[in-house]
Amino acid sequence: MRMVYIDESGDHGPRNDEYPIFVIVACVFESEDYIDHFVPALLRLKLKHWGHELAILHEREIRKPQGDFNFLLNPNKRAAFLTDLARLVRESKARVHAVVWDKRIHANRFSYGECLRRLLDELSPDHGDSNATAPIIVESRGAEENRRTLQALGEIKTCMAQMVRFTEKAANVPGLQLADLCARPIGIKILRPDAKNRAFDESVSLLLQARDSAMPASGAIITL
Repeated sequence: MRMVYIDESGDHGPRNDEYPIFVIVACVFESEDYIDHFVPALLRLKLKHWGHELAILHEREIRKPQGDFNFLLNPNKRAAFLTDLARLVRESKARVHAVVWDKRIHANRFSYGECLRRLLDELSPDHGDSNATAPIIVESRGAEENRRTLQALGEIKTCMAQMVRFTEKAANVPGLQLADLCARPIGIKILRPDAKNRAFDESVSLLLQARDSAMPASGAIITL
């Protein structure tokens, strides 16, 4: 059985010149890899750096750093944590699919629902029989936004729309945390392809290449 977790980076509204990118990412696991490998590895990382499992990996708070990640203000602790984090992502055994809306090219053209539909369409041939896939877990964007998204998906009738389930980041779902960690590095790669991008170069790119050695031409990233 395959397990799918979806999160995003950026705003799906009008163009923001500081970050004119919207990325929606799916991390796809085989259930055995998720249960036996990734979840225990994530727990070990949290116990090593916090001594408990309550912290939720959030790319923005790591980057700032804020909240549970204040300890990253210490350069030595930051270096050790980022090394462990890169290893976690790199060795997660997930495959990553992404849809990127580049607002520099198409301003005000795509809704969140359309971007999600394109991502689900990308996943459909990957999964084949939808009965072999667990519910698709998507980061919640609020009750009304979720309702509108499900309505849009229902109107489009994408074959995997009925499998979508929303949940809050506070639910501390391991797969959603991986999707969160992957989304912005992909957006930065599209926005500034030649810029230093450690998270992408050391880990996320390898998950994108799982389908094909050529990246981004593999089709793992769809740019709108």
